[in-house]
Amino acid sequence: MIENWFADPAEFHSNGGSHLVVLGGTVALIACMCLIARGKPPVLGIGSRLELGQSWVLAVILFLSWPLKLWTLQVTGGNPVLPMHLCNWAAIAGAVALIFRRPLAAELVYFWGLAGTLQGLLTPDLSSDFPDPRFFLFFALHSGVVIAAVYVVVGLRLFPRPNAVWRMFGWTQVYVAVAFAANLAVGRVDSIDGNYAFLMHKPVHADNPLLNALGPYPWYILGLEAVSLAFFFVLNLPFWILRRRTARK
Repeated sequence: MIENWFADPAEFHSNGGSHLVVLGGTVALIACMCLIARGKPPVLGIGSRLELGQSWVLAVILFLSWPLKLWTLQVTGGNPVLPMHLCNWAAIAGAVALIFRRPLAAELVYFWGLAGTLQGLLTPDLSSDFPDPRFFLFFALHSGVVIAAVYVVVGLRLFPRPNAVWRMFGWTQVYVAVAFAANLAVGRVDSIDGNYAFLMHKPVHADNPLLNALGPYPWYILGLEAVSLAFFFVLNLPFWILRRRTARK
């Protein structure tokens, strides 16, 4: 019964009908959650039951994204994976930010989610279309991270702090080093899939204009570092301006 659910899935097409529905739903959920968080107490607002409830639901989805992916891979006969893609780290940071409201976790999911995971949401590395479970799991993770990234800043007002750009770039180098070590380790184990952070080759099922423009392996990795830093500065710009204006008053 379960195996039949995975049999002969339709091929996913980027910017096809199912993809556009997901993108529209992601935007709608961001708007709804932020409106609830910014509403008037006691029914709405930060810390209200409704706001805490939606935060916990999203956090649980982010926490369960990797275990559920392992289950689907086991059912389909696919090789297991480690939670070593940047989206997995962003998901954990997002869950922590949603539950504990920690500034560092909020910065991590904001910068990683919008500079990295958003690219995966717009150009999915996905082969199976709706209603295959892999379709749901992929977008639950990627949409969930992007929703959390916007929500913690716009809804919960956990703004990036001073020097956030360089702090996040430093944490990104930590991630890259760990991901590269994981790629080397799993490269010796045929039963585990690697290529975390796409450090070994470009994604197979995604036609990503950004990666294509950055050239062949391994040069696109250096390009990604530079582009990531540029994205970080752009994402931080509204809050840098806000701090400057506040300091002048």
